[in-house]
Amino acid sequence: MDLVDTLRNKISALGDEECVPGLKAVLLHIETAFGHLSRGQEDGEDTAFTDSIYRTNQAFEGSIKEAYRVLANKDPGRKKPYEIENYLEKNGVFKPRVLSQLTTYRTEWRNPSSHDYKLNFDESEAFLAIVSVSAFSCLLLDQITERVAYNAAQAEAKREIQAAIESINAAKEAGLLEWVAELFLRFLSHSEVDMKSGPARRQAQFIGGLSGYMATVAPELVVQTNVPLGRMSADFIVAHGDEQVMVETKGRYSSETFRWSLTQLHELLRAHRGALTKGLIILGLSGDMRQLRLPSALPGVEVIVLIPADARVPEDLMTRFSQGSLL
Repeated sequence: MDLVDTLRNKISALGDEECVPGLKAVLLHIETAFGHLSRGQEDGEDTAFTDSIYRTNQAFEGSIKEAYRVLANKDPGRKKPYEIENYLEKNGVFKPRVLSQLTTYRTEWRNPSSHDYKLNFDESEAFLAIVSVSAFSCLLLDQITERVAYNAAQAEAKREIQAAIESINAAKEAGLLEWVAELFLRFLSHSEVDMKSGPARRQAQFIGGLSGYMATVAPELVVQTNVPLGRMSADFIVAHGDEQVMVETKGRYSSETFRWSLTQLHELLRAHRGALTKGLIILGLSGDMRQLRLPSALPGVEVIVLIPADARVPEDLMTRFSQGSLL
């Protein structure tokens, strides 16, 4: 895996966001660090390895500043690095994996190289520093991507909320499952998830966009992601008061995905009967969708499936659906 290409692609996906110039500077520092590493390996210049780490330090601090700009919505221009780091840590801005990588790089590389001017680094240390700061930047970019999608979805939701309010309210009156299904249906109709991107970026775009949309259109709903449920987990749990809807999402529609998703949902609902009685399956992360309400063999359980508007459901599934035997 080429770390530089991975970073470049993640930055490119952000388009013309305000943070992009700073993130491109981060990328340049990492590319230059690789250049110093190669120079040390090929020419035997031991000082090149230390030069490499000074560049990764610049990449680290640049990443922190752009995270502050996007995740805290604050201008990093007049802030010192330690002030930004303290703010991001104390306010719980970073996800656990991002925070772990930040701590690793700061402890192993940034602090020692900044506080001991006599310190020199060897080839292995330079290589590890590059990998460490690249891993941190990659994870941070996923979180930035999620927040950018969140902000964009909020803006879109504000534009459409008046036009959609009647149908959303009608679905709300019908029950929590219908309400959540209608909200997902509307979100997906204008979702801009890049289906050609990698799974991590798609997930960040989808989760960020959905969270932003829900927070604007239905702030009374509580949306949790990747919720552990015993040996398995639910992609989303959407709650309103004591009621909950479990949501499972798949990137693309196919008859096999349809069957497998129903089986998975069935197992989760059966294992948590009483606590979970409503399920929503979404087969596709963007585009026009239609609803299928499936009768369940489990008493009191309700299930809705969203599939692409032009998708064909296999005849055997429709037959079993009409007989109430899919679940």
